[in-house]
Amino acid sequence: MPRIILTTTDPSQHQNYLRWLQRLNPDTEVVFLVPGMSVEETLDSADGLLLPGGGDPDPLLYGKPELRPLCRIDDARDALEFAVIRAAFDRALPVLGICRGLQVMNVALGGTLIADLPSSGFDGHHRTGDDDRTHDVVILPDTLLQRITGESSGRVNSAHHQGIDLIAPRLAVAARSHDGAIEAMEWSQPTGKPFLLLMHWHPERLPFGHPLADSIGYAYLAACAAGNAAEGSTSVEFS
Repeated sequence: MPRIILTTTDPSQHQNYLRWLQRLNPDTEVVFLVPGMSVEETLDSADGLLLPGGGDPDPLLYGKPELRPLCRIDDARDALEFAVIRAAFDRALPVLGICRGLQVMNVALGGTLIADLPSSGFDGHHRTGDDDRTHDVVILPDTLLQRITGESSGRVNSAHHQGIDLIAPRLAVAARSHDGAIEAMEWSQPTGKPFLLLMHWHPERLPFGHPLADSIGYAYLAACAAGNAAEGSTSVEFS
């Protein structure tokens, strides 16, 4: 039974992730890790980490304090996720990052963000009211994402107003939208590293059987269930 740790400051906002993972594997246990809980103790019994959507990482974390007025910052979430990313790397845990999860991982590994896509010339990614946008993505060949999904392109949902600017040194692009915005990332050199896949779209809100949703969830859960020893993974140095 895979035990997945999901970071949040408000579990009520992230029930879709639980429902999605348990639809794919009813035996999945999802533990909501909130500020005040022990990161080390919680991850000691974890099989994987899921970094979900949410507010904006603080631009102070990537050296651009002038961008803070453009952001909806959650300091508690930032502190929690920087600590949990370090702990997950120490344990070589499989990691799935969705929307904010992609962004905070890029920052944690030394990258930077576009604080507001619309004002930077990228339209069609942020929500209109309460509804997701939809747009096409192109998946790069010979990537983990392409191998998992078997797809070279697809149409996805979108609800983010921030994007990737400088790519963290150890990450590589796995998918882009037609306007050039980065939509998915993974390890640039995956050999010996645990499963890592990061995307801006929300597979937990896509229809059952969507080619860029459930295949990703199944691959992630399989990596979690296999265990790090079976995958030959080693811990990742955090910087």
